[in-house]
Amino acid sequence: MKKITTLVIALMTAVTTISASNYKHSLGIVANLGFGAQYKTMITDHFTIFEEFGYFTCPDGGTGFGYAGAINNLVLAYQAKGTEGQNIQLDWYVGGQMKTGYIPMGGAGGLIGFGATVGFEANMKNAPMAFSFDFRPGYAVGIGGANGTVWAAHMFDWTINLGVRYTIPMAKAAAKKK
Repeated sequence: MKKITTLVIALMTAVTTISASNYKHSLGIVANLGFGAQYKTMITDHFTIFEEFGYFTCPDGGTGFGYAGAINNLVLAYQAKGTEGQNIQLDWYVGGQMKTGYIPMGGAGGLIGFGATVGFEANMKNAPMAFSFDFRPGYAVGIGGANGTVWAAHMFDWTINLGVRYTIPMAKAAAKKK
């Protein structure tokens, strides 16, 4: 039992001491049932923020209420190093998201929601590119109205996202002061 405990602690230490990414910032596009711009930054060695804005449609999850419109997603995720291969570093990430937006359903309306995020990212070692694939189940509430009518709807939704980003490499080492 001591050997297993020691092995688990050693593996956890290795995972938390290896930086999950070879870049600090990246900018690109994300696509699911719509499209948008995506900015990602590593705020620590393992925590990252995705900021996305674009036109998205989301399936209705069986509620009869899907939505489309301008959506802003803010994702906070834990990212860890996975495997390395032929000039590719494969990382995984898991976290949560908050979404806000505008949906033109039955007149103007707003949207607010939250959800989970789980995905993989492939970082190219010889090119400043990263490719991501993630799944985001969530819950959202839409409220709006027009011509004296008000509507409100809630839904469970999900998206499968594909991202392509240009990565800005981290500085190698700060210049030594003389």
